[in-house]
Amino acid sequence: MRITSNMRIILILGLLTFPFLVIAATSTNFDLTQEHGGPVDFRASSTNYQFNAEIGHPGAGVSTSTNYVYWHGTFWEEDLELVTATIQWAVPEMRVGATSTNDDAIFYLTVKDPGTHAAVYTMPVLASTTVAGTYLTPIDLGSMPAGNYDVAIKTHQHLTKILRNVPLSTGNVVLNFTQPDNSAPYGTSTLLAGDVSGSTSTPATMGDDVVNSVDLSIIINDLDKDDLTTRGIRSNLNQDPVVNSVDLSLMLKNLDVEGDN
Repeated sequence: MRITSNMRIILILGLLTFPFLVIAATSTNFDLTQEHGGPVDFRASSTNYQFNAEIGHPGAGVSTSTNYVYWHGTFWEEDLELVTATIQWAVPEMRVGATSTNDDAIFYLTVKDPGTHAAVYTMPVLASTTVAGTYLTPIDLGSMPAGNYDVAIKTHQHLTKILRNVPLSTGNVVLNFTQPDNSAPYGTSTLLAGDVSGSTSTPATMGDDVVNSVDLSIIINDLDKDDLTTRGIRSNLNQDPVVNSVDLSLMLKNLDVEGDN
């Protein structure tokens, strides 16, 4: 049979309209609308996760879940920055004594994505500020792309307090939790007291970040107990030698208040 020019055009159009190979992907966790193959951005999602991969870097991208953001895959070395932080001031509310003489606390820091509020990095171990409310030894916050992040502090007696949109890049960032905008002067913002549930063994077990009936039960059980070291009983919120009505009033002031998110 002789193939005419019209037949060639029809054949070419047919190949363009009906390709021989169709790329699709399926699994037990994703449906066809969530997985894709070929030279395009890869995106997949499930109930808890969303995965993104860049063109030319299979498997590279950002994954998010309810609590975390993961950077994974291939990155150029200059894209990730080694970041450290020091605490200029983090001051608990209504501690007894002169300023900067009774402001120590057991704490950990968390770096969060400002858009999703998911944790990018959390200190794996606890540390303690000085009686001045400072921590001047650089804290390793790991490696992350340079940018603005939310930085949160959580202590053994207080709700989470967040500094918003803190620029993080190579080197050390100074954190001042007494100023909402992280400016340098000593400010008036304090850490809200009353979250004394859980244990002080790890960041994951230190409180539920809300002042509620659990905390009230703890302080009621501790009422009128002497605390001669002023730091032996967590419900001794103002760190004087006894757990009393002053500590209870402080907790009641913050009842049902939740930490920053």
